[in-house]
Amino acid sequence: MTDPITRRDLFTFWRTLARELAPPPRSVQRLLPDYLRPPGAVDEEHFASICERCHKCQEACPHDVILPLGPAYGKDEGTPVILPRGRPCRLCDDLPCAVACPSGALRPIPLAAVRMGTARLDPAACRAVRGQPCDDCLKECPLGDSAIRWNGDRPKIVDEVCTGCGMCVFICPTDPPALSIEGPARTLRSSERFDNRSAWQETPDA
Repeated sequence: MTDPITRRDLFTFWRTLARELAPPPRSVQRLLPDYLRPPGAVDEEHFASICERCHKCQEACPHDVILPLGPAYGKDEGTPVILPRGRPCRLCDDLPCAVACPSGALRPIPLAAVRMGTARLDPAACRAVRGQPCDDCLKECPLGDSAIRWNGDRPKIVDEVCTGCGMCVFICPTDPPALSIEGPARTLRSSERFDNRSAWQETPDA
């Protein structure tokens, strides 16, 4: 004859079962970084379906600023992007990345027609607005004062001229930068998260 089940036994059973069925703790995750498409890109709605993921634009870039997205980006995996905070576009005169594209996802266009996005200033973070000496973004913009100029105590972006290359974001000394790029490539959705090991593809050295 077996011993009767006590209340302690039932409590222990349910506690053990709950522990075994509980979901594993989430690993530390980070938001997906914002990115830009290389110059001459078609609209984002069609980019992933047109791009052949051949990496020829990446190979053609003389400044090594183009990266292929990794599996964390789903259908966009393998497509080329630029991360302005790390390596902004240098706006090469002949756009070799677009010239090298065989599919038409990137198109050779006049430099003045490049629109990867538009720079935006956060005045609360800007050193100049806070009265500290800083004009790094104005000095480093490849288009000079035609794209960004002084407006009183702060830089003003000329939307119709700004190419969204990201140089101002890269050069901004504040952390995080007082400038960002608002662009057609994508708007970061806070629900998207990733294991950072899958953010970027590994591409073999040439």
